[in-house]
Amino acid sequence: MSRAGALTCWLLMLSCHVALAHPAYEGATGFCGGLLHPLLVPAHALAVSGAGLLVGLQPARRRLPAVAAFAAALALGFGAMMLAFAPQTAGLVLLAATVLCGALAALARPVPVVPGGALALVAGAALALDSPPSGISVAVANITLLGTFCGALVLLAAVAGLTAKLAHGWRRLGVRILGSWIAAVALMALAARLAR
Repeated sequence: MSRAGALTCWLLMLSCHVALAHPAYEGATGFCGGLLHPLLVPAHALAVSGAGLLVGLQPARRRLPAVAAFAAALALGFGAMMLAFAPQTAGLVLLAATVLCGALAALARPVPVVPGGALALVAGAALALDSPPSGISVAVANITLLGTFCGALVLLAAVAGLTAKLAHGWRRLGVRILGSWIAAVALMALAARLAR
């Protein structure tokens, strides 16, 4: 490499900003930042979308228990985080749950209530525990977590509702393909994290 090329590489490396995993963009704090969090963090958007696809493919009587389990796990996870509990493996668990949700959505078979609820519990808790707000006051962090809770539930309900309406006839194939893509992307992300 020439000196000019090496100098250019060094200047580019020095000009980079600090990488922030949370929030998804600088200044995204408070309720609005939390509300956008599940949409702007790719692993979280995949997880909630995969869970929403799976919920939307279930018979109508099984949808509400799964959404309630997801909401309860989110609330418990955020409560644990407010008590300063944030395990380092939450991201791995979230990706594993996303792989399962996507794969089950690709199969397009009804999932029994207990295993479906357990998967919703794991996905919700892992999402909550993988969403710690960074470097702000406790009050703002709690408001950000409330926004994240609301954003995740709105996204889950929107994807589940849309899936329930579209998962008939030939459109069911598109939903299954989307589920398989979610599982594949989450599996690649999980493999990349485990390889580190």
